[in-house]
Amino acid sequence: MRHGSLAAGLVVTGLILAGCGNAPTTQTTGNAAASDLYADYASLTGKQRTDRLLTDAKKDGSVLDLYTSNTDIQDLVDGFEKVYPAIKVNAFRANSETVLQRVTQENQANKPQNDVVDTNDLELREMDKAHLLSPYEGPSKDGLRAAAKGLGGWTAERFNAFVVGWNTSLVPKSRQPRDFTELADPRWKGKVSLEVGDWDWYGAMHTYLTQERGMSESATDDLFKKIVANAKVTKGHTVQGELLSAGQFGAAASVYSHTIDKAARKGAPVAWRPAADPVILRPNGVALMSSARHPAAALLWVDWVLGAGQKDVAKSERIPAAKHVPGVANPIPAGAKTYSLPKTAEVDDTKWSDDYDALLRGVPSAG
Repeated sequence: MRHGSLAAGLVVTGLILAGCGNAPTTQTTGNAAASDLYADYASLTGKQRTDRLLTDAKKDGSVLDLYTSNTDIQDLVDGFEKVYPAIKVNAFRANSETVLQRVTQENQANKPQNDVVDTNDLELREMDKAHLLSPYEGPSKDGLRAAAKGLGGWTAERFNAFVVGWNTSLVPKSRQPRDFTELADPRWKGKVSLEVGDWDWYGAMHTYLTQERGMSESATDDLFKKIVANAKVTKGHTVQGELLSAGQFGAAASVYSHTIDKAARKGAPVAWRPAADPVILRPNGVALMSSARHPAAALLWVDWVLGAGQKDVAKSERIPAAKHVPGVANPIPAGAKTYSLPKTAEVDDTKWSDDYDALLRGVPSAG
């Protein structure tokens, strides 16, 4: 979840560094040196690659420092440490804006602390623009979906799916929404939830409606105003899912698919299939830091999380970046319309954040 734009989040300075403790005791690797070291492993595959990475990781202290916004990161840490018990993963988890702030400020102070970053696409784009990331070219890349690759200095590890979810006790099958635009119908008055920080979803959905469906800007704006007139606002996708399960509203316009799937698995009366068009897919990615202090351990992590670790990604009801994960079915139904912002799209986060805030102004809160 985001509260405000990326640009606004970066105004805060000094606060994160103040809480980071003392400067690192090990020598910080320069950008060029780290990139050269990654390149040294590029031709290695299989056991030869793994053995070399493990040997070098032990020379660097058998440590991996990871910054992430992934709420299910412990599943991945446990899976990695089971395969590589000699490597200790130190995971710092915060929201995506805080992760971006911390990485940015540490690098501005020339005191980078992390080897790998795992967070949302917009924050990764910002880090990539600042030349803080080193592209991954390892063997696990071959098994990924096309949409997971070619993103610059980062690679998609999983996808978050924004879907329309509903309470099955309140919404009979005959009334289940088949299209996002149906939520503008007056019959949904007071029965729709919107999440207060979902400006990135709003930007993607708005772009989809204008560029893919050919709606005019004014028609798209009018559509959102009608949906908002039917809506209540929630703060946080977890809370949104809990309130939907409790019957506080009939439908959630921008809930994560994994939030619904986890709740349904526990017996909550919620669903999102058959999927209402479109499902907005947002890549969440992993990246090697150009200034990594433990580059061999960093490569071990990325090799694993984009390879065998994709099964652990799926355990959390997330959508894996891999084309095929043994024993795991694609949670997106066949034939469902999906949309992601184009790789080359420039994201004006201030515009979308301001527009979404203005759209929601005065909307009552749910719960």
